[in-house]
Amino acid sequence: MATTSQAPPEARTDTARTDTAGTSRLRRLHEAGAAPFFVLAALVIAVGAYDSSFFQAASLISLLEQAAPLTLLAIGEALVVLTGRIDLSNAGLASLAGVALAHGLGSWGPAAVALVVVGAALCGTLIGVIHITTQVPSFIITLGFLGIFAGLSLTTSRADSILVTDGYGSIEWIFYRIFGLPISYLLVLLVALALMAWMKALPIGRRIRAIGLNERAAAHSGIRTRGIVIAVFTASAALAGLAAVFQVARLQSAGATTSDTLLLPAIAAVIVGGTAISGGIGGVGRTLCGALVIALLRVGLDLVGINAAFQPILYGGIVIMTIAATANRRRGAPVA
Repeated sequence: MATTSQAPPEARTDTARTDTAGTSRLRRLHEAGAAPFFVLAALVIAVGAYDSSFFQAASLISLLEQAAPLTLLAIGEALVVLTGRIDLSNAGLASLAGVALAHGLGSWGPAAVALVVVGAALCGTLIGVIHITTQVPSFIITLGFLGIFAGLSLTTSRADSILVTDGYGSIEWIFYRIFGLPISYLLVLLVALALMAWMKALPIGRRIRAIGLNERAAAHSGIRTRGIVIAVFTASAALAGLAAVFQVARLQSAGATTSDTLLLPAIAAVIVGGTAISGGIGGVGRTLCGALVIALLRVGLDLVGINAAFQPILYGGIVIMTIAATANRRRGAPVA
């Protein structure tokens, strides 16, 4: 009778401990914010080795310009994820805001930009209020609003692309360059630095992370969790409105689905950047790096000739693998 040899229990235990230790080290590296910088450096080397023209100034500037709208969406997403929630509606809202801006620039000029950003922020406030009031998970609420925004975008654009001519000069300057640097990305850095200073200097930064780590404990300690959750959804939506302005300035047009394809890359940028999907760990600075990783990855995929239709498969795989490798399962906190 054949027998099946098995490793002794001690060997299996040692192997499991090794795997656990390796995963723990990877998670600590990721949470410390170092992992995305290593990944970014590796991608720069790989893309540069494949196409040496990538290191030319024009290519690097183009990369930063492409990364600007994605980075704004990713920063807004990161603020929501830090509270242990997720926003699936911000890219759809950016598409709707872009359509609204395309319609309004001719009549309102620069004021249309402010109206679009404020209108987007109010949409975020509504999402936050409904989420807090109904206690329905943010995944469901924002998924529902994604459908609402998509329907409104299709209706107001009549399912067609809108070419912006009248009033375009009000936003055209966003993609000018100063001293060879793209104004668009400099504005993104300004927004990011302002948010980083705001979160570090004011108590709200610690409170956002406290909610993500343990919302019940945060509430018992006197933190007004409801107001902060509404605030992060408002900020995410306002940044989506600003991303729409950047998209219209770059493309000189708007459509019902212009920004929709940025949803998965924005979430991937947040996760790759080191913000824990369960909340409480991460920040704006890390998301900046994560967004550059995703933007550079998109450039690399285009260089090697991978069809854009297949790229979302890769982004989805990145999100799944990164979360699987870095999730702290001892917390056991699901995303609300």
